[in-house]
Amino acid sequence: MRWAAQRDDVEPAVVQALQLAGWTVERVSAPGFPDLLCCRRGQVVLLEVKSKRGRMELAQVELHARLRAAGVVVAVVTTPEEALAAVRGEPVRTALDVPAVKRARSPKAQASPAVRQGRADGVGPVR
Repeated sequence: MRWAAQRDDVEPAVVQALQLAGWTVERVSAPGFPDLLCCRRGQVVLLEVKSKRGRMELAQVELHARLRAAGVVVAVVTTPEEALAAVRGEPVRTALDVPAVKRARSPKAQASPAVRQGRADGVGPVR
């Protein structure tokens, strides 16, 4: 049985602020994938919405690192102001700045050694 995706209480305010700023915002419900897909004028930004005390799953940390390594803008936001900063290209935090869950739910959700060392592709640092 699959559980419904949990949404943080701040998400509606984040979505509203982005839409008022002219962004098209789609909520995404896929395991490990950021919560919001934001598009405007050919620009795409992925946002993970967390509460102030929210934690990242290890699978999320790994996927965020892979997306950043591929050149995708991915940020973690806790307020509408942080979301607006992120879409301006000034993210306040990324998955590496948010505490991760101490143990994975399954072996598949565990981060690879490259991600634990801060590298998305196993070769160099994540930028």
